[in-house]
Amino acid sequence: MLPITQPAQLRLTRRTWLGLGLGALIGPQASGLAITDPLDGKKHPKSCILIWLGGGASHIDTWDPKSDAESGVKGEFKTIETALAGVSLSEIMPRMAGVLDKTVLIRSLTSPEADHDRASHHILTGWRPNPAMVYPSVGSVYAKTYGGMAGALPNQVAIPSRPLFGGSGYLSSAFDPLDIPGDPSQPNFRVRDLTPPDQVTYDRLKRRRGMVDLLNNGSQAGQSEITRARASFDDQTYALLTSSATQEAFKIQEESDPTRDQYGRNPLGQSLLLARRLVERGVGYVTINDRSGGLGWDTHAQNFPSLRDRLMPSLDQGLAALIRDLDTRGQLNDTLVIVCGEFGRTPKINAQAGRDHHGRASSLLMAGGGLKRGMVLGRTDRNGVAPVDRPVTPAEVCATVFTLLGIDPESRFQSPDGRPISLVDRASPILEIVA
Repeated sequence: MLPITQPAQLRLTRRTWLGLGLGALIGPQASGLAITDPLDGKKHPKSCILIWLGGGASHIDTWDPKSDAESGVKGEFKTIETALAGVSLSEIMPRMAGVLDKTVLIRSLTSPEADHDRASHHILTGWRPNPAMVYPSVGSVYAKTYGGMAGALPNQVAIPSRPLFGGSGYLSSAFDPLDIPGDPSQPNFRVRDLTPPDQVTYDRLKRRRGMVDLLNNGSQAGQSEITRARASFDDQTYALLTSSATQEAFKIQEESDPTRDQYGRNPLGQSLLLARRLVERGVGYVTINDRSGGLGWDTHAQNFPSLRDRLMPSLDQGLAALIRDLDTRGQLNDTLVIVCGEFGRTPKINAQAGRDHHGRASSLLMAGGGLKRGMVLGRTDRNGVAPVDRPVTPAEVCATVFTLLGIDPESRFQSPDGRPISLVDRASPILEIVA
């Protein structure tokens, strides 16, 4: 386990919304971080959707199948051809096989970390864990750089909740994502904490706001960083609570039945559809946390039926639908899509018919957002143990995402003790995958 303590984070509750406001979840427009143009004038995407596969998916049984692997490694699945000539995927991914020519597939991601917590910190922040501090996630750097609001909507959200180390780290909790609890596939889905209770009128909200202002202005607690943020952005908080644009963004029921069917009538599929609704309305960074923050992809036992029957069907259907839908709508170039977990899984199949943690090799899929289309980067050995061509580190992935989003990865933030800290740990963007 990671030997560090996560700083206290402000969690979204009804009390937070109605009593204290969204100030601690909304960052200032001016971040102190220069927004540069590392791509020399090329168009940057407007938003990013991260699909987080908590627990770590088996690369060998999904993105990087090994048809000629040794006995005890190959596994139960056959390979299938894809829309990208000469590239195969696992047979349990037929829909993704049809859109692979719209993506960049990195098959040589490698990390020294093979513990859930440590590996998650590495890929989500671009830094290996440090006992002295937790680093901010890419999404929180985005929120600090571009501000916490996209009009009346928060600029960073997590559905249904942020992954571990998917938050602000040593930065202010103002740059945490807004968690969107609930299951969008349910007929009565609504974002509970974006909707005041039926008995709470706007006049009552204004009175509560006045009481909070009085407390903020008259107490020493009002001088703290978090309370100053709350006080500074109360206007945005109440605008968010009463904004028709906010309410409309989350009304997934307005999507047509064919569209909802295309994504799949399940929590992951409908979360991906909700993410599409949010980015087309200006939300900058959306994290889809598959399995609600659990470790559903952690297949130490019964790896093959778990992937075939429980995990991959909803991902294969929903992800392919998202890529096709964004492309059809002309939004794929404006939206960077990323699919990954914290690591891969061991080539050797264990005694429980599962695969264990494996940091040395894993795969990561990216699409849209200024990337080339139809490209595979890197290669692992015959058994998927380690990269043998173009190894890619988590820090390089984060540097690439920053660059695509118009943030110079060589920029620096200031640590709590006043030291300048770079956004990633000594890494450059993977420019060969940029269009």
